[in-house]
Amino acid sequence: MKNIRLLLCFFVIFVAANVYSQTTTKKWKLVWEENFNGNRLDTSTWNYEVNDEGGGNHELQFYTARDTNAYVKDGLLHIRGLKEDYLTRHYTSARLTTSKKADFTFGKMEIKAKIPLGLGMWPAIWMMPTDSKFGPWPMSGEIDITETKGQTPDTLYGTMHYGPAPPNNRLKGGKLVRPVAGGWGDDFHIYSIIWQKDKIEWLVDGIKYHEGTIADITNKKGVPYPYNERFHFILNLAIGGDFVFNKVDDSVLPNEFLIDYLKVWQEQ
Repeated sequence: MKNIRLLLCFFVIFVAANVYSQTTTKKWKLVWEENFNGNRLDTSTWNYEVNDEGGGNHELQFYTARDTNAYVKDGLLHIRGLKEDYLTRHYTSARLTTSKKADFTFGKMEIKAKIPLGLGMWPAIWMMPTDSKFGPWPMSGEIDITETKGQTPDTLYGTMHYGPAPPNNRLKGGKLVRPVAGGWGDDFHIYSIIWQKDKIEWLVDGIKYHEGTIADITNKKGVPYPYNERFHFILNLAIGGDFVFNKVDDSVLPNEFLIDYLKVWQEQ
């Protein structure tokens, strides 16, 4: 019996070591990066969205293409939310996309950013389908790499949206709580996903906290798995909206969402 236990112990150690070796020897090649060098946003990579549509979430801002709401300085992208009367709204901000300029299918997506704090601040790093193969939102999917609520910055959210049209749309989300002063807004952190065929994993500072797979979605009758198509990045700072209960503390404005870099690796 002692010898059998010893053999079993060696077998478990061997299997664990083999699995660890497979995961740590995975090779990634850097295929795209945006470091926000220079003194202007590169419009060969980025698109400005200009609208007062509220993002479908009753947000309160007007998204502009002005340098006062999005600018590059000292190697950082600054997305700046302001309290001001502008056309139809009383707040302004910016929402930037890489649609049709930097689109990807699979990879390790990594973004280094510092989130803003304060009631009503809703920064987001996310991806949307470029081709909408399966139909309008959310049928062709949405990948929220990270979202936070400015009033509760200790909690980080990662989510996949999918399914039929509202009000029957679905989501699978995870969150990670960091109970320190300032939460995730205390400094820059690295937000990432590892996006492979039929599976997405969410990480922050290298710590995995959530995953979604094809089995989570296609076991719902009539719901396609949309995440094997190409997607693009979106960076924005919403002000107000359903996610943050549409309450804003004007005293925290102006406020900035800072992005140091975005990088995409693909598996070799």
